[in-house]
Amino acid sequence: MHPWRLRLLNIWNAFKLQSYRPVINETVDREGLLRDIAAVLRQPQSRIAALWSDYAALMAAKSHIECLGQVGTLSSEEAFVIHCAAALYAPPNIIEIGTHEGKSTRRILDSIQRLQLSTTVTCYDIEDRVRHFRQDEARLILRDVATAVENAVLDRYEPGIIYLDAHPWQLLTKVMSAVLKREDWILAIHDCSPILCNPNMTISREEPRLISARTGHWERYALAAVFGLKDPLDDRLNDMETETHILRVFGTQHGLGLILPKALLPA
Repeated sequence: MHPWRLRLLNIWNAFKLQSYRPVINETVDREGLLRDIAAVLRQPQSRIAALWSDYAALMAAKSHIECLGQVGTLSSEEAFVIHCAAALYAPPNIIEIGTHEGKSTRRILDSIQRLQLSTTVTCYDIEDRVRHFRQDEARLILRDVATAVENAVLDRYEPGIIYLDAHPWQLLTKVMSAVLKREDWILAIHDCSPILCNPNMTISREEPRLISARTGHWERYALAAVFGLKDPLDDRLNDMETETHILRVFGTQHGLGLILPKALLPA
């Protein structure tokens, strides 16, 4: 569905139903996405295109779409952004915060195997609902890291990639702020699309368990807060730059955000 048609549909749903009912676009401009990834990672488009061809073969072999789905979890295109970052940086660690059933973890584990990396995957959640990976593939730690991001994660592991797929306001802002103080960790954030940003949030930021697609997500609000913007729907939030980091929100199903230290980019 064309973006402007999708936006009109979301506006109509809000008016007709008198509530926030987002409609997620399941299609992605793949060629545009590949160009955007190449630009952000400062890589030749040919390399990113070759990585996609290999990743598409992996998805088919593992039946990712059929077994894991595309909506409400890390989609194929979103997982590919992390796949490209892993291919470029060969991170010693990937930390997932907000594991749920482990669908995203499954994609990440399969990426690591495909790339022949020795990356260790560690997952954090507050309860064990894992169904899609074994404990000998990735370690699950039951802990809320919101109040101890630096001690529990950043200082504990050799720097790599953090994948954040949890929605509480405090957790989002703590992780983002902690990463922006460093120049050695890459942060990927799920659900950063404007579509999932309810401009009239009615739930409290102190209530972590009521957040859903029906309420709207805090991700863009948190990004706006840590990057110094007032409006979470400000288009500048999709492509920002500080002295030390860049932020890019890709045009994927749920809007995968990537915070990347400039120090890690090739000259």
